[in-house]
Amino acid sequence: MIRLFSAAFKLSCVFLLSIILFSSCRKEEKFPIEPVLTSISIDQYEKNSFHIITGYTDGDGDLGLSDADTLAPYDKDSKYYHNYFCTFSQMTNGSWAIINFAVPYYYRLPLLTPKQRNKNIKGDISVDIKNFLSPVTNGVADTFRVDVYIVDRALHESNTVTSEPFVITH
Repeated sequence: MIRLFSAAFKLSCVFLLSIILFSSCRKEEKFPIEPVLTSISIDQYEKNSFHIITGYTDGDGDLGLSDADTLAPYDKDSKYYHNYFCTFSQMTNGSWAIINFAVPYYYRLPLLTPKQRNKNIKGDISVDIKNFLSPVTNGVADTFRVDVYIVDRALHESNTVTSEPFVITH
């Protein structure tokens, strides 16, 4: 009886140690140091309001800016004051035309740098667009799409992703 218990105990210990060893040996994901946009989708929640959801990866985790990042190259007069850039296009007579807004749809992402040793990051960015109104349609329903790219603190620009067409009604 004691030998049976001892053998079962040893077998259980070996099994638990194996699980611990194999679970701690997971490979870390490696991404390029330039940000990469992996997906884009539009989540419309009202007639003219929607979220732009953009998937991303970054190998060194240097995405985002703090409120203190206001000196060059992140000063207000610089292109890099913002780091999330949206360009909207509208379907006009069968072709896409870029919409020029008086105030562009550019944003400052907050710091996303992880605290741990592995700086690889992967996630989704959601930007909320409320009461979208195209200066071209004057409030009439129309079809749009959006191009998005991001820039990290080392000024590496990501690829550009383009949404599927979506309809805004007013």
